[in-house]
Amino acid sequence: MVDYLLVVGPGRSGSDFLYRILRAHPDYAFPEIKEGAYYRSVRAYLRGVGKVRSARKLLCDIANDAYHDPKLLPGARALQQQGVSMLIVVLLRSHLDRALSAMRFRKSRGRPSALLGARHLEESVVRDRLTPRMLKDIFSLDVDVLTVDFATLVEDTEGFLAKLAHLCHTAPFDNVPAEPVNVSTQARFVWLSTLGWLGAVALRRLGLTRLLQRIKDSRLVDRVFFEALPSGREELRLADSSVRILDDAHRECWSLVTALSSKEQEGLFVRRSSAGGP
Repeated sequence: MVDYLLVVGPGRSGSDFLYRILRAHPDYAFPEIKEGAYYRSVRAYLRGVGKVRSARKLLCDIANDAYHDPKLLPGARALQQQGVSMLIVVLLRSHLDRALSAMRFRKSRGRPSALLGARHLEESVVRDRLTPRMLKDIFSLDVDVLTVDFATLVEDTEGFLAKLAHLCHTAPFDNVPAEPVNVSTQARFVWLSTLGWLGAVALRRLGLTRLLQRIKDSRLVDRVFFEALPSGREELRLADSSVRILDDAHRECWSLVTALSSKEQEGLFVRRSSAGGP
């Protein structure tokens, strides 16, 4: 079994969907919270391993911001030097679709980038894009890399999970859910959602990550504080210059993936490490 599974990719690329699936599998473990950032140091990794009750569980970290974190490369290489075997999963969604989804999400939740105005919101989602240079840094690590397109992740979930289980040497996934999360709701009271986001930041800084994740996973919170999006909601648009930047970056990222990886099926590519098996 692989020791450590790290999932990277910008927010709104399917990370919550995948997180709920992995949490339900007996071989995968998240000791405290999604986005635990165990990759940042050997000490953080060992602390995470120590909180997993069974030694036969694979430690997982779904970290949306890892793709642009300067600590990713030194942290991952330090783990490799300690003999930790890793698999990195890259979630790759159309940059334009992801940007529009992120704008709706941030606006409906009252995130700071949305409260500062439409222009600032657009600039923030464009700035947060996955660039070819960032992706090339990830591929510079001598680890197995599994890249999955968002459409494949949500439309052929079973195929993706079968490949994931094979690479991780874990038991297969049963009763796979087919419904993505965070795609059709908005905050009932935007100001309350903003306060909730600030509270989440405070809980994380205080180290109360277990409590924070319990709140985020609560179905009651979803029912009380969120509602379905209205059918006639405002359609967001991006400037032509932003569209070109996003489309160019997405095309270049996929060119890099296809050049460095082997195609397993539509939207699913694997790059094996130098020590990888068949």
